[in-house]
Amino acid sequence: MRQKVTLRRALEDPSLLGAVLSGDSWRNWRTILIAANGEPLTEEELEIFRKFTGGRPQAPTKRVNELWCPIGRRGGKSRAMAVEAVYHGALCHHNLARGEKARVLLIAQDKAAAKVSLDYVEGCLDSTPMLRQLIKERKREELALTNGVVIEVRAPALRGVRGVTCVAVIADEIAFWRSEESANPDVEILHAVRPTLLTTRGPLFAISSPYARRGALWETYRRNYGPEGDPLILVAQGASRDFNPNLPEEEINRALERDPEANRAEYLAQFRTDVESLVTQEAVGACVDAGVKERPFDRRKII
Repeated sequence: MRQKVTLRRALEDPSLLGAVLSGDSWRNWRTILIAANGEPLTEEELEIFRKFTGGRPQAPTKRVNELWCPIGRRGGKSRAMAVEAVYHGALCHHNLARGEKARVLLIAQDKAAAKVSLDYVEGCLDSTPMLRQLIKERKREELALTNGVVIEVRAPALRGVRGVTCVAVIADEIAFWRSEESANPDVEILHAVRPTLLTTRGPLFAISSPYARRGALWETYRRNYGPEGDPLILVAQGASRDFNPNLPEEEINRALERDPEANRAEYLAQFRTDVESLVTQEAVGACVDAGVKERPFDRRKII
């Protein structure tokens, strides 16, 4: 993958994506996306970056492989990911084999959500005459661009994922994926789509309001949020009003009073503890040693 224009430049240029995430209310989103692309941050942006990444001291110096965002509901996730879909689909050059078709794959929690995601993408492309001319054809589940890239949306399913070539994969509301094919569709689908990015070196974006402390979102957050995380896996966490300050604070406060556990996840982006199994994560953790997968036979412990 080669940039035709930096993401920062695209977000500042009114003829490109400058009107999509403009203004102070989108500043935090712009900062996280620019950082994930490995582009330099200002001092002010670096403070924003540290706040939402658990205190990572330095921003990435190159584009990360994966960006995971547990963000509160109505926090602008879909629009931010539409920007990424357009940027990687329309404003980057991809070296492909002759006859190979490149895809930006958006996986949403169901068909209705998938259509909404594609509408956001089309809205980004339709926002300026320069981007609008890149639309070749709109179908029910895909947008074909004149550069040969297809931006495609799907519900979470394993069928049809293998064998395609992706320049970016976006997993929308991954904490809420359900499938009849697997008890753990998030984990299984990620296993299937990561190899589609190998030849293009494209990024994986996973966004969601948090839910229980299980599944791919929780495991990635647990391992990579904060200064000790993998440098190529960036996790940014924030409440709804952190990323959309136009939301009414009084309404969110009333929701928190009605149902604190559920709405701390919905609006404060905190993982829930009230929907866990009989044994909590803390209880299991107290009984095991981190990193130990097996132990040698010990005759002294035979009863």
